[in-house]
Amino acid sequence: MKDFLVFDLETQRSAQDVGGWQNIAEMKMSVGVLWDSSQQKFCVYYENQVMDLIDHLLSGPVVIGYNHLGFDYTVLSGYYTAHKDRDDVINRLKNTENLDLLVDIKERIGKRVRLDDVARPTLKVGKSADGMLALKWFKEYLNGDSEKLLQITDYCRQDVEVTRDVFLFGVQHKQIYYEDRIEGIKPVPVDWELKKTSEPSQESVQLSF
Repeated sequence: MKDFLVFDLETQRSAQDVGGWQNIAEMKMSVGVLWDSSQQKFCVYYENQVMDLIDHLLSGPVVIGYNHLGFDYTVLSGYYTAHKDRDDVINRLKNTENLDLLVDIKERIGKRVRLDDVARPTLKVGKSADGMLALKWFKEYLNGDSEKLLQITDYCRQDVEVTRDVFLFGVQHKQIYYEDRIEGIKPVPVDWELKKTSEPSQESVQLSF
């Protein structure tokens, strides 16, 4: 089976804290989580491990996320000082194999939808919290409540798990669902596939989007 990674991170600061959405790189990471199919486990990275996280993302397997191309990769670039270096790491990350579910779904239905609005009708499971609450927890962590960093980690891990399961549901059923505010629950056909191909002395599985 071709391996894949599922990725999400939480930030230390909001867009308001850094002067607007044009300054995403200044938000900094509180925690990043990967599901690594080759290890069948969640890998947790904290701020002092950002470079290890980037190396893991660049390690080869396709990276699956929800708005990671437009947001999470830009946050990671903020750990480089020079704009040239920031642009370089974003390009390197984007030039690996990626599937951004937010982007793919938007191309199919013509609008952006929240992960929660996909997860609930597709999996019957929603997010356990939201990004604003994670920001509040990080401030409480800075004020001395060490348990709050673990809460952020659990929340981020759950988002990764939900993203992974939405993807795998789409692979298996060739469609997912989202909740439209006016029209209710609607199906979205998808062509996320795990294609088996024969190779000498082994069988592999390839992702096709």
